Amino acid sequence: MYKFSTIGLIVKKNDISVSETLNDVHTKLAATGLPVLMEHSTRGLIGGISTVNIEEICRSCDLAIVIGGDGTLLGAVRQLVDHDIPIIGVNRGRLGFLVDVSPDRELGALDAILAGEYTEEYRFLLSCEVIRDGSSVYQANAFNDTVIHSRTLDMLGFDTFIDGEFVHRQRADGFIVSTPSGSTAYALSSGGPIIHPSMEAIVLLPICPHTLSSRPIVISSHSTVEIKVHKEDACNAQVVNDGQDALDLKVGDTVRITRKPKPARLIHPPHYDYYEILRVKLKWG
Repeated sequence: MYKFSTIGLIVKKNDISVSETLNDVHTKLAATGLPVLMEHSTRGLIGGISTVNIEEICRSCDLAIVIGGDGTLLGAVRQLVDHDIPIIGVNRGRLGFLVDVSPDRELGALDAILAGEYTEEYRFLLSCEVIRDGSSVYQANAFNDTVIHSRTLDMLGFDTFIDGEFVHRQRADGFIVSTPSGSTAYALSSGGPIIHPSMEAIVLLPICPHTLSSRPIVISSHSTVEIKVHKEDACNAQVVNDGQDALDLKVGDTVRITRKPKPARLIHPPHYDYYEILRVKLKWG
């Protein structure tokens, strides 16, 4: 396996709760003699250490270590994916679906990873585009999901198309288009299926639909999905990617969702077990 040469460290901005873990990771990396670049989010958490912007991380690093929760890793993935930089997620003591290196028991796993002993996983993202008056006015990536929902408490009416074919007209609190990675996030709490990350599939599911006949649909990840919110509801609608990147919609907008060509690269410890994470997080027997 490839041995990494320059490491980038990223944390949740202004989150002092990661200070201890960040110091432990930095100390371990410093002992290896490898160059370590600290992203601006780490500023003030370790004394006397200069920091760099995310662009420098993208230019110079061949591995990024993200310390925090799944949300922190989601943001890092979207920033790094186009630069083909693999990512390790270190959690803050609470196991996540994506951040699977524990700081108290498994920090030693970093030694194995830096020695070239690890499992590498490729996961695809969604590319979300909003078409307005024939032009693209918004583009964002989503590692977990693209969600269309109301900015008020009202339901939304919308039409769904797959590869240009009309699928259904629905009324619901919103609509989720999810990757396999996102199938254990918002989609799961909305009644969607758990899909193994290796599957080439995406899930479409309404949020609290007005009729019980509205069910989740699993389709090819290579399909193009288009959602058009009904005219009377469009001014209350919003599209959100990974719960972090949002745009208010207007009448006549089309939300177009496709598979992003370049995947994210996740690095796991040698003993990584996806089903064990499911058992722990979902409290299975």
